[in-house]
Amino acid sequence: MKKYWKTILISLVIVTTIGSYYIKAAVASKNDVPFKIETTSGNKEEIGNLILQASYQSGDIHRWLYISKDGSTNQMKQSFIEGLIARQVPLVSQKYFQKNIQKYRNFMRGKEFDPSLYFEDEARLIYTTFQDIDDRVVKGDFLTLQIDILDKNTNDSVSFEVNAPAQESYYWMYVNDVYVENGEIKILATGYLYNGGEELHIYTIDENNKEFEHDSIIAKTYSEVGVNSSMRIFNDYSNLQNENYFLYMIKKYKDQMGSATPEIISSQMYIYNNTNNEVEEISIPAELKPNMDSMHLHRTEIYIPVHSTNGLELNRYNIEKKQWEEPLHFNYPSTANDEEVPYLQITDSKIYFVNRVDDGHLFFIGDLRTGETLYEGKIIGENRENLDTDYSLNIQQIYSTN
Repeated sequence: MKKYWKTILISLVIVTTIGSYYIKAAVASKNDVPFKIETTSGNKEEIGNLILQASYQSGDIHRWLYISKDGSTNQMKQSFIEGLIARQVPLVSQKYFQKNIQKYRNFMRGKEFDPSLYFEDEARLIYTTFQDIDDRVVKGDFLTLQIDILDKNTNDSVSFEVNAPAQESYYWMYVNDVYVENGEIKILATGYLYNGGEELHIYTIDENNKEFEHDSIIAKTYSEVGVNSSMRIFNDYSNLQNENYFLYMIKKYKDQMGSATPEIISSQMYIYNNTNNEVEEISIPAELKPNMDSMHLHRTEIYIPVHSTNGLELNRYNIEKKQWEEPLHFNYPSTANDEEVPYLQITDSKIYFVNRVDDGHLFFIGDLRTGETLYEGKIIGENRENLDTDYSLNIQQIYSTN
């Protein structure tokens, strides 16, 4: 009997997990919180294929919802496998992984559901990850990168490993993005230093010869007495196609014990150009620096939104021209609630904006090329009398089914 105890234990865990999942799903179905999108003005076709992934919170009740023109559904009504993926990635990535698991089951087996680890074009699907970093890699030892490449035309795949000498001692490495061009695989990775601080690396691998080429450190923060540093990357990690630029910020703060708002010493923005391997520091106008954390990178432009009672001012920096251009202005009704953080997403040359107002949530769509308002509506509860006045609805992702 003893030799079967592991099998019995694993079976019990699986049964308990699946049973718990479906019990929660049954309970959730009795407490659905329905929402709908009510059009105010503009073209209704703009929301025809949109799905909003949202988090609803009211007291002890918490729901993950999908909201569309047809109403809302509870995430707990998904299949068990869909539910597992949903806990790890936003909706746009869930659909992607569900599709690839069906099409490339053998290749996807055992891989993480993290879009930042993947690159895909018409011919291939590439997966990258660091191997065996469970505790610490000492300076001078090797970091091992595993690369898996699937030929989508033949369904054949190849897997290989490359070793990169560790330039410092790290307790963790994280892949932020993958760029592939002209036979080179570039991996943007953050190395967390054992003695404090971070490094931003570009690991370059020869795809054809399956060899490590070089490791470039493009940014670094240090552990300093009385000073804290942070590094943030603004690229959309759910985008699996090449982005020519990596946008990142380095901030330094005075170490003020117990202060909720530490004093900022410096904030510097940088952009790495994947096509020429150059780093450029971006100069941010003083009046825009308080809004740097809400910055967006989209194709060849950097956007900094500034909200006001009259609407939104979208400031633009053209990377290729190296200049700030005239901002775009979008008008919409003033908001009535500052407790929820407004949601803003830029996708396919459109801006999507959601914010709380008196009788629901404003939903706005604008055109980045013309500055035109395309759609305006509200996200409201279908049974308003059942909604608590203190509920929150936070949008996580807006996804098109096209």
